[in-house]
Amino acid sequence: MFLVQDRPNWTGGPIINIRRLLPALKAAGYDVIAPTGYREDAPNARYLEAQGIPCPLFKMPAPTEDYTAWILAQVARHQPDVFIGDTHVAAGYALPWLNAWGIPSVMMVRSLDAYNLEVANAFFGKNLARNASALVCVNARIVEEILKTAPLHPDRIRVIPSGAPTSPYHAAWPNVESFHLVYAGVLMEERKRLLKLWEAYCYALEKMPDLQLTFIGDGPLRPQLEQLVASAGLQKQVSFTGVLLDDAYKQKLSQQQVLLLFSDYEGTPGSVMDAMSCGVVPLCRNMEGIHNLVHHGENGLIFDGSKEDFVIQLKKLREEAFWKQRSAAALRDFADQFSLDTTLARWQRLLEELLAMPLPKSAIKVPTRVSLPPVRYHFANADRRKYPLYALLRGLYILWGLITRGK
Repeated sequence: MFLVQDRPNWTGGPIINIRRLLPALKAAGYDVIAPTGYREDAPNARYLEAQGIPCPLFKMPAPTEDYTAWILAQVARHQPDVFIGDTHVAAGYALPWLNAWGIPSVMMVRSLDAYNLEVANAFFGKNLARNASALVCVNARIVEEILKTAPLHPDRIRVIPSGAPTSPYHAAWPNVESFHLVYAGVLMEERKRLLKLWEAYCYALEKMPDLQLTFIGDGPLRPQLEQLVASAGLQKQVSFTGVLLDDAYKQKLSQQQVLLLFSDYEGTPGSVMDAMSCGVVPLCRNMEGIHNLVHHGENGLIFDGSKEDFVIQLKKLREEAFWKQRSAAALRDFADQFSLDTTLARWQRLLEELLAMPLPKSAIKVPTRVSLPPVRYHFANADRRKYPLYALLRGLYILWGLITRGK
């Protein structure tokens, strides 16, 4: 059982990973069920259903007490051999009951942000009754950070990158006098820093006027980006594709030469893995989460965040021989370390280990009332509560977060 959350027009890394991993697990012979908490609509749940994966639905937003109770009811109904809660708070709150029922569980940490690190602290820390059986991190750097504060169970932590499918489409050196750059992901400023990307691209155009730029994806910053393109008169050089998935996505990626990433931090960025699977060379800002994928000067380049260094690194990739060497290395490293086949094999090993160490079992009885611990500060935005005092505490946490971020 793999807990999923869904909403319309969501193209973030976690849901892309779900769309790939769960069908792969099913194809490998596992019975997979994906209880889904959804907002407004559940397009990805419908996709999974079409792949033969049942997705019981729970409408969000809702109090965490109700969501946790629903999760427990799903577990009681389907009695899975293993429960995977991903990074979801309500899944973590369900762990005491799962542990009592003898059902092994897995929680995940996908990034080094405060929320993800709190998932490790809350559900893989000192409170053994609330601990998951295993913790999956998408890169080794996250494990290092977790072990600084919660070094209790290093033997139960696994590194499993999200993984990406191999691509039948491969990038090539352009035959015409143009060089193609691409950003793929959510079009947003917070964390992704697309306005910085735009500024660096405009600066680079002064030195290399043949640069083309494609934005793949959608998000709240798209109207502003389109206005900036129009104001600069660059409609012929900059394009927006909207959301692309699966084959169409890989095909469009393979028509580019360089993938750009300006984020503040990442887990194991899916867009970089997808680019490498096509032989598109990543050019990324120096950030948390990137060094597990991109090795500067080998399978891609890393710049210091300034537009000046961005241009210095980009000029290297404008040399045909240099680009072709990095493109070949990106393809090789992807196949060796980050393909979906590699990810699937790691998940299979973990599941086999969990099933080989059965927990003491007790009768499964869903509680009539779910009582939860107080809201944690870093969970406040994701942890709605019924209990008035906890609801008030959550509101104060959210208000304090807005004040400290200057909003």
